[in-house]
Amino acid sequence: MNTFLKFPSVFMTCILLAISCKVIAQEEKPNIILIFADDLGIEALKPYGGHSTSTPNIDMLAEEGMLFTHCFANPACSPSRAEIMTGTYPSDNGIKHVLTHFKDNTFLNPNQFKSFANQLKAGGYATAIAGKWNLSYLEKNNTVKDFGFDEYCLWQMYDRNGVKRSRYYQPYFRINNRIVEEDIADRFGPDVMGDFLVDFINRNKEKPFLAYYPSMLVHTPYVHVPGHPEAENSPDKQQLSGPECFPEMLNYLDKNVGRLMKAVQEAGISDNTIFIFCADNGTHGPVKSIFGKDKIEVSGGKMTMTDRGSRVPLIVKWPNKVKSGTKNDDLIELADFLPTICEMASVPLPEQSIRGRSFLPQLLGKKGFPKQWVHVEYKGNRHIRTRDWIYNNKGELIKVNDFGAPENNPEKEGSHKKTREELRNILEQIN
Repeated sequence: MNTFLKFPSVFMTCILLAISCKVIAQEEKPNIILIFADDLGIEALKPYGGHSTSTPNIDMLAEEGMLFTHCFANPACSPSRAEIMTGTYPSDNGIKHVLTHFKDNTFLNPNQFKSFANQLKAGGYATAIAGKWNLSYLEKNNTVKDFGFDEYCLWQMYDRNGVKRSRYYQPYFRINNRIVEEDIADRFGPDVMGDFLVDFINRNKEKPFLAYYPSMLVHTPYVHVPGHPEAENSPDKQQLSGPECFPEMLNYLDKNVGRLMKAVQEAGISDNTIFIFCADNGTHGPVKSIFGKDKIEVSGGKMTMTDRGSRVPLIVKWPNKVKSGTKNDDLIELADFLPTICEMASVPLPEQSIRGRSFLPQLLGKKGFPKQWVHVEYKGNRHIRTRDWIYNNKGELIKVNDFGAPENNPEKEGSHKKTREELRNILEQIN
């Protein structure tokens, strides 16, 4: 009898212990805010040596977190967005070019690939995305929820008639599968995105969340931002501005970063929130930045298979985990984000073959397992980039030069045989 009476007590203790452990695990899961800037190379930012722009909030992230000096994307939009979400290369996921034309039926297939949002959602996270999608045309093929996002606020590039719509002034957005146009006609698109994410943070501050902000800024069309005397509330295509607007647009992106930082602080969750800041590719070609100790002029390299096209900022802030004001020189690529984010959140990897490797150990001050090379791809062009060399699928071996200096010409055919053979083998194995 005594044994029988004790059993429910022991049983309930085990249940309560399991519940408490689950609660503790939930409390320990960090919130993750991933900011993915559009068209932003390292030369444009002060923490990397830029002199042409003002970004106090991004600067603060670097001062309070870890700055990676050698992070690489693909040199164009859609391939980078597919890679960062799935941990796979363009050759794996089929997104080798930028989705630009409405008749293009290319899309990232959720039946073949899972994203970090799928994994975190399954692990108990609330998930949201706000900004630019460009992995399918939302009017024809809306795959956002299939990729694990509970809520979304996205610029819809084309309407149902195939007409390209504005992202900044008189924006045309799809918010949770509803076209929103008239209600935001007098608003600046990035402000709508910022409001959406701040609201999401406030509503989900009691549980772990993932907020993915693939910003529309600082992509063309270059426009004057609100507050500028020449800013006009007319559709983007009617704006008559140019790359001289880049600094103010980048500053506006920085303000939105600051809004997210402030929202987290006011919600009382700063200590358990990770900020990750990166970009999808290098700066647009017409933009020129003053860079480095010698203050050289650097032109953007977007859509070029160069460091100017693919070397992007990566800054991570995680209070009490990542040491403030630190730098890391390891080679990082966008495929590394999915395994890193999954490890941060203590959730399993998806079943697809992952090309990336978690850099969480480096964030925590450990050596980890640094990569010896990264992979860069756009359309039919691919290369392996090591510390010293670039080897491409044309068989060219190019010595890496200091960032911003003119790119070197390919080495003479037949030279550096050992290096060529090693890098050729790596590139062939990726096929």
